[in-house]
Amino acid sequence: MFSLMANCCSWLKRWQEPVRKVTLIMVGLDNAGKTATVRGIQGESPEDVAPTVGFSKIDLKQGRFEVTIFDLGGGKRIRNIWRNYYAESYGVIFVVDSSDIARMEETKQAMIEVLNSPKISGKPMLVAELGEGSLTYLVF
Repeated sequence: MFSLMANCCSWLKRWQEPVRKVTLIMVGLDNAGKTATVRGIQGESPEDVAPTVGFSKIDLKQGRFEVTIFDLGGGKRIRNIWRNYYAESYGVIFVVDSSDIARMEETKQAMIEVLNSPKISGKPMLVAELGEGSLTYLVF
């Protein structure tokens, strides 16, 4: 009986918990697969993805969390806007196209720039590595 009461109280407590809002930014070089990854998270087909100009905003609900993902364009000229989103983000998803060997040095430099920002310091980073038909995640 005590166990049943404890479970009811626990359930009631969780039910009354406020919804937590989390903002994430998704960055990486252009054509790395950022938008395709977001579409996959949403359960949509990642086919026929056009390049992101500027950014796109995606809102998801996952349990008691309301998650906003800013899918930021990765072109060389637009990467300087990334830093405008660092302060408000809870964490970073950095997408790497491992099949694009020719751009690995550029990818490395872009990641170093993100990691060197004081507004990112201490925040979690997920590295999503997209290759030939595969996806691997590394969490830091």
